[in-house]
Amino acid sequence: MREWLAIMVVVGMFFVSVEACCDEYQPSRWRAPLLVRNAEPLNALFLQAPPVSASVLAQNKTRFQVNLDVANHLLFDRAGNNHFEQDFEVQRLTIVYARGIGRDTEWAVYIPLCARNGGFLDEAINAWHRWFGFDGGGRAGHRNYRVHERMVYGGNTLVTLDTPAFGIGDALLEGRRSLGQSGRSFWAIRAMMKLPTGNAAQSFGSGATDAGLGVICTYQSNGRLAWHGNLSMVWVGKPSHLAVSARSMLQWMLAVEYMPDTRTSFIVQIDDNRAPVLIGVPYADGARRSLTVGVVREMHSGLYTELSMTQNQLGWLARIAPDLQLHLGIKWDW
Repeated sequence: MREWLAIMVVVGMFFVSVEACCDEYQPSRWRAPLLVRNAEPLNALFLQAPPVSASVLAQNKTRFQVNLDVANHLLFDRAGNNHFEQDFEVQRLTIVYARGIGRDTEWAVYIPLCARNGGFLDEAINAWHRWFGFDGGGRAGHRNYRVHERMVYGGNTLVTLDTPAFGIGDALLEGRRSLGQSGRSFWAIRAMMKLPTGNAAQSFGSGATDAGLGVICTYQSNGRLAWHGNLSMVWVGKPSHLAVSARSMLQWMLAVEYMPDTRTSFIVQIDDNRAPVLIGVPYADGARRSLTVGVVREMHSGLYTELSMTQNQLGWLARIAPDLQLHLGIKWDW
């Protein structure tokens, strides 16, 4: 599987370098990036800049999107008295409303609903590992479908959760403005604010307000291939239930989008940021980086569906991320 994913990236680079640049550049055709970021539980507490292209909704145009993400977590590590233990599943339903307000500007609001439980993917992941000969990260030593999260730093317990929970997550407000086109490149800037609407005691939010600024670039090499890049600086507030400070983060995302026809996009994307909280376990304190492979299809004029899978442990392509994350999205533009 690792070799297959690497081949996909190489093939994308090949198309960029050799395909004739003869088609018209059409921002309206972009369907990437996928609205997926690294959902590792500590990472998900803080503001994560949503992956976007450099396109902006025209005045009075509206977008409504509903995403369902299912993230399965299993990671046990320790260093001395410091512990990092995760074994559970999270289902996150995110509702997105965006509207163009003129002057090449749009605003959007993201409202997540979260559930943490034993889930349903454990045995499917075990079977997947057996089929391909993966060691499974120690899954054989843990029973399926349980809820367990425990983080200990310097003898102090930061997180201990052993029961299912459901609730709203932290809401996100975003404003985005187009800077126009330069050759084949399209540019935009953004401002973001995460509000502490989630229950921090249940790890559905950090309990603090975060803010971010970012720049967005889309480079369309021809009518079939486009690259999307996001670079954002995120300043985080002090978490209310972790008893430690969090670190501000530089976040980046890179996606390549291949459009074989006018209704379909195949997408490979990587997102990355440093660990927002350090707990003294060298591996768990590493960068959060995930690799997502997916497809978006226009089912009807202005109605899109997207499906993707996110993996971890793929060398430099992916590091600390959910063991498996599935994403299903429905988007309606009008």
